[in-house]
Amino acid sequence: MQDAIRQAYELITKSRNVVILLPEEPSTDAVASGLAMCLLLQKLEKHFRVVAHKFELPTTHHFLPKSKDIESELTQVRKFLIQVDVSKTPVEELSYDIIDNMLNIYLTPKSGYFETKDVTAVPGEYTYDLIIALDAPSLPSLGEIYKNNADFFYRTPIINIDHHAGNEQFGQVNIVDIVSTSVSEIVFELLKEFGHNLLDEHIATNLLTGIISKTKGFRALSATPRSLTIASHLISQGARREDIINNLYRTKSLSVIQLWGRALARLQATNNGLFVYSKLNRNDFERSQADDNDLPAILDEIMVNAQGAEIAAIVYERTDGRIGIIVASMKSHDSLAILSRLDPAGNANLARVVCDGQIADGEQLLRSFVDEYLASVTR
Repeated sequence: MQDAIRQAYELITKSRNVVILLPEEPSTDAVASGLAMCLLLQKLEKHFRVVAHKFELPTTHHFLPKSKDIESELTQVRKFLIQVDVSKTPVEELSYDIIDNMLNIYLTPKSGYFETKDVTAVPGEYTYDLIIALDAPSLPSLGEIYKNNADFFYRTPIINIDHHAGNEQFGQVNIVDIVSTSVSEIVFELLKEFGHNLLDEHIATNLLTGIISKTKGFRALSATPRSLTIASHLISQGARREDIINNLYRTKSLSVIQLWGRALARLQATNNGLFVYSKLNRNDFERSQADDNDLPAILDEIMVNAQGAEIAAIVYERTDGRIGIIVASMKSHDSLAILSRLDPAGNANLARVVCDGQIADGEQLLRSFVDEYLASVTR
């Protein structure tokens, strides 16, 4: 991994304009590590943006330094260049207007006149000279950002930072460390390459948030001595541990706790306890006054409290009469792969699908998908 970190250091050092990309529905780890990268690039005096397609900042993440900097669309990827030959006809005045969605550019010559042959229009250079992708197992996991800008990805160097075994190694530089509990751990190692003096309270808080979120507050079996050592160092550098714990784990409303209780009451386990799931109907949501946006937090608690569980899911009735399935998994598994037959949205850690039928149909589908997936990964 050290060679890849060194290569990433050299690419970042040479770059001027960097775009940091997160997968669709990014995990807390992806958000936090992306913000840490923003703060690093700011200290390096680079121009940067951080983008996740259709991103909406959860209220529990407002405390993160620079959290409002994450954008939901990648714009201004490439300039369009209009060139006018003024060697024989110098310009006196330039103006423009927009009428009926048409941009009109007016050139007033000092003498003579311009002809069509004097004007050329060509695509300009790309705005960004480096892409940093975080917690993205593949380019398609970036969603519309990749789909709408495929040529940009083809022509621009990519640093791919991830900790999932299923990563497709799509970067020119791939820092993929499956031993790390989180992307934030890897970003910490990259930060060290630039010198310890760059680590401050804000970067440390973001990185510690990513590590705490992926280890479920160090309660999950995925926590390692290395993650604990890094966390200790981040706290010594000013990381606000109490803020992190309060916002991630102590902000659950009564409605979420009530819905969690209903989910726990119906919890079932299969595959020797590797997979646990529950079912929720419309009555559960109405009585608790919660909604499906609260389900990821409930899955977090299930994953921590169901000993030995590596995959957790909830099948639920939606307000539109359809069935929703949401799956969360530990980093050794891929939630998107589990639901791949139904075109899921999300990422390797948390994925969702919507299907027709009754809740029993969704349960049957889910169990068959998980059985098939576990059989494929244990061959």
